[in-house]
Amino acid sequence: MKRVDINYVLSILLLLSISVTGILGYIQSQLELRKFIPHRYFAYATLCLAAVHIYFNGGKLWRYLRQKMKGK
Repeated sequence: MKRVDINYVLSILLLLSISVTGILGYIQSQLELRKFIPHRYFAYATLCLAAVHIYFNGGKLWRYLRQKMKGK
């Protein structure tokens, strides 16, 4: 699997994870559940996916920010 493919898969998984976390958070809020375990686990999964996504795209982000700082 190429790095670009991994990046797209990570992006899709991150979007799905964020959506499910939001939906479960809404359900937790509406049903007034104090410790709703699925919401917590999806939030942890989202954080992990975000960290891996930033790891793969950190160079691009850093180059973009440096370019914008020089352009000022």
